[in-house]
Amino acid sequence: MQHKIQVTYLYNMPQLMKSTLLSLILLLNISSFAQIPETNPDFLRTKHWTFGDSILLNFDDSIIVSTSNVHTSEAYSSFSSKTGKLLYYSDAANLYDSNFNIISTLKGDKSSVQGVLISGNDSIINVITTTDIGGTNGANVYTFKDGVKIGDKKILSPVCEMQSIVKHANQKDNWLVLHKFKSEKGYIFLIRDNQDPICPKNFESQNYIGNKGSNAAGSLTFSASSKMLALTIYSLNEFNADGIVELYKFNNSTGEIDYILSSQKLWLPIHSVFSPDETKLYSSERGRHLIQYDLSNLNIDSVHNSKTILWTAQNTFSNMALQNYSNGFIYGAIPDSSYLSVIKYPNLQGNNSGLDLRHYKIPNRIVSYGLPNFNASYFYTPSIDFAYTEDCWGHSYSFEGRDTLQATSWKWCFQKVGVSNFKDSSLTKHCNYSFPDTGKWQVSHFATIGSRTDTVTKTLTIHPKWDLNMLGTDTFYCTGDSINLVLQAPANMHCVHWGDKGPIEEPNLDNALGPIIDYDHFQGVNADTLIADTAGVYRIKVTNKTFCQAWDTLTIAEYPNPNKSLISRFKDSVVSNTLAHTYRWYRDGVAKFETTERRLDPDSNGYWQVQLVSEYGCESELSDSLLVDFASIPKINSLPFKIYPNPSDGNISIELGNEQLNVNIKILDMNGKLAYTQKSKNSSLITIHTTLTAGNYILSLTDEDGNTGSQKIEVLR
Repeated sequence: MQHKIQVTYLYNMPQLMKSTLLSLILLLNISSFAQIPETNPDFLRTKHWTFGDSILLNFDDSIIVSTSNVHTSEAYSSFSSKTGKLLYYSDAANLYDSNFNIISTLKGDKSSVQGVLISGNDSIINVITTTDIGGTNGANVYTFKDGVKIGDKKILSPVCEMQSIVKHANQKDNWLVLHKFKSEKGYIFLIRDNQDPICPKNFESQNYIGNKGSNAAGSLTFSASSKMLALTIYSLNEFNADGIVELYKFNNSTGEIDYILSSQKLWLPIHSVFSPDETKLYSSERGRHLIQYDLSNLNIDSVHNSKTILWTAQNTFSNMALQNYSNGFIYGAIPDSSYLSVIKYPNLQGNNSGLDLRHYKIPNRIVSYGLPNFNASYFYTPSIDFAYTEDCWGHSYSFEGRDTLQATSWKWCFQKVGVSNFKDSSLTKHCNYSFPDTGKWQVSHFATIGSRTDTVTKTLTIHPKWDLNMLGTDTFYCTGDSINLVLQAPANMHCVHWGDKGPIEEPNLDNALGPIIDYDHFQGVNADTLIADTAGVYRIKVTNKTFCQAWDTLTIAEYPNPNKSLISRFKDSVVSNTLAHTYRWYRDGVAKFETTERRLDPDSNGYWQVQLVSEYGCESELSDSLLVDFASIPKINSLPFKIYPNPSDGNISIELGNEQLNVNIKILDMNGKLAYTQKSKNSSLITIHTTLTAGNYILSLTDEDGNTGSQKIEVLR
């Protein structure tokens, strides 16, 4: 069946609104998109393509070729609204709006194979750029809200010319994969609408990429369902043209990646894409061939033996850029051609796949080395799916069922993996569920219409609930003391960020912004602890394995010690000339009493000193000694009491006689340091339980009238 498409030449866009458009009607096989499927609400995001010599392709009913500034060699991406209206497009150097105006410059390169990607929603988009041949600009993520740039961050450097993005299993966030240049490391970032990319997961490719600039070429390609990832390495070393394609399994719930197999050595492979049913892989060699592999049996011999050459290039510079589309076709672009190629039946084996090198004629324009790069999930429309939102502080999830069946009934099942006798269910299209336990859970959603029932199952890992008081309670130390507090992050986190008496530290890959801080700094055992040894506000940000984040702060204060006091005689008392929270009195160098009054009636003659104690327990120097020879013995021990047993194991009974009194109990060690305190109300017999270490102590009681009694106690352990 043939459908009409309109080709219009726009030589001067501003004058277009004042003039009549020249149009040419061509016959083209393009579907009509009248309805947006529930399971792929971004179905129309790829409706417009920019590539080659200023070509703007509208997959609704027209191809428009304009003179706007989109002539570039390889890097392309475009982004349409949910309803299919062009919003943005880019050549990695600039971001344009639908009126062909530059709204921002970018740090990518036009000759980078996958130099730019645009993903997001109608309001907020993320634009990701890469440089060519491992250039110093690296990979950058820019965030735009309603066309205004609100974020700009370098996230990897040096970087290869490759990138791919796919939706998270929750259907809200995205996974971005990049590969470091001169390295075997790949990085998988979680991308959220208006948030900097969270510290990545990483994996090691089977081959080192580097060190020559051209080694940075190649591509990364997710399958539309996100279950597979192809890493196409253009050149393995500096001395020959051998490249390779590596295949991986991908878990879009956790971001985990597992190696499957690699192709044979290929001649400068540069583009790879999966067929819609993901049973075929197409790879394009520069100057050689377009190759098909059968992935029905993921056995290395089976895959290698399935290699089929579909096309041979006419010159050493020719290759075929490849891209999927929602109509089930794979499109190809051969440099310097005025045709758009197509693989009509990419799920079929070999020549049955229907390669047509001259399927779409683009008059007066030529294509170049690339086609636009899109979020791979935009091409995935299953019959049933579900989205979910996690309550990061508990185990509660909201689930949103989606189907294309026009279903009339639905069901949810929640099954803990490995526990066959536990299963919950719900009979609504959408539901909320609180998981009763941690671990792996299989969540299945069923949609039914008539005799047909479709189902989808996802495995979620439920982690322990957050303890938001991660760092404990605020604390302090006194001037002259030392503190060496080990701050501990919660166990089993994905990454940990500390703020050591300042802002929370973030990765920095940009020399212009300060010292380089790579992602390794925030992951692993070295990131789990921080030593707090001075006063300040310490901060922590943690990201768990489901990429939920939490923050906490701990304030450590340094409090000054009270000034040294002077004591003098006042009648038959000694008095501190300085006010304090507590007064610790010494006779002949031995602690005797601790009071809250600055005045004391000595119980014996001798050399008396006072030490001031602040409300935080900070201590002054001992005062100079004052000779007391006027002590009035009858006034001592104005609050008599008995202690037993003495010596004790720290558990002590205090007998006050027949009166029931309100008393303050304090125990000082022989250095005068407070070791225990307690208040007792309306008691004549008090039992206290302490954890005092072995040694001698002074136990003091003070009642509401200020009467004080003290006795020496001994603790044995």
